Amino acid sequence: MRKIYLLAGMWAALFSAKAQEVATFEEIELQSGSFYNGSDGAGGFESGGIWFPNSYNADWSSWSGFSVSNMKDTVTAGYENQYSSITSVGADSSENYAVVYHPGELSLQFDNAAKVEGFYVTNSVYTYFSMKNGDDWTRKFGGADGSDPDYFLLMIAGTDASGNATDTVEFYLADYRSDDPDDDYIVNKWQWLDLSSLGPVTELKFYLESTDMGEWGMNTPAYFCIDNFTVSGIASHVAPLAGNNNEVKVFPNPVKDRFRVEIQGGAREIVLTDKMGKIIWQDNNSGKELFTVSALANMPAGIYFLQIKTKNTISSEKIIKY
Repeated sequence: MRKIYLLAGMWAALFSAKAQEVATFEEIELQSGSFYNGSDGAGGFESGGIWFPNSYNADWSSWSGFSVSNMKDTVTAGYENQYSSITSVGADSSENYAVVYHPGELSLQFDNAAKVEGFYVTNSVYTYFSMKNGDDWTRKFGGADGSDPDYFLLMIAGTDASGNATDTVEFYLADYRSDDPDDDYIVNKWQWLDLSSLGPVTELKFYLESTDMGEWGMNTPAYFCIDNFTVSGIASHVAPLAGNNNEVKVFPNPVKDRFRVEIQGGAREIVLTDKMGKIIWQDNNSGKELFTVSALANMPAGIYFLQIKTKNTISSEKIIKY
């Protein structure tokens, strides 16, 4: 099985502000009927304090991992509609949801042990119609007479802080194994997937399995959609600085065009990114203790992150531009 290892966050294992986080993906700003798949090379995105990695190959315009979408096309079959959920909306009728694609093993990692409560899951339109009707690359689930015992299975395995497996949860995105054809189904609604049995984990591994196999592996398109990814006790890689760190002060915040940064002893490296992780401004080895950052002057309103490395600390400050 080909493995894809996608690492979580730039500043991993540094902070431990614990709380329940829910990744709704709503803070990812998308135009209506669009998606984000990592084509900017950011390596992923953050939602609800959780880092969702992806990998983009510019040479092939291909991607894997996690993407965010608000596509609503539930009738067009095929690869060109790979970013649509079969429900047309997110869980609870929200706008955004995540589309997951991985042809092998996908790893989602946490800075410290956290309890994953679960998430909502459903099929993508591309996979749904491939299983329901078949296409040039896949066969119809159930076969011509509906009697073939086909299935499409999502498996999620947990790993604890010692590197030991905790448990595995299985969820059938399609199941035609029943002797009664009336019990056959392909998931077409959001369903809650309870992962609490995994216990405290530092890593989740996602696997997909299908009965439709070919010479090169699984024929069924390796996609599924998720929403409201809920984690308790997560250690965020973002920590507030203003008023809480004697070495660093950022003001004003919120900011209109520019802000000032005061760093006792000076900074070794300062990076300003948008919430997708794209670098907007960077200063290496400046040693400055007081300076002004004006890189947001021509940027849209929203949330940005200032990541600061000093002699003794590595910290991150959320910057809000209005």
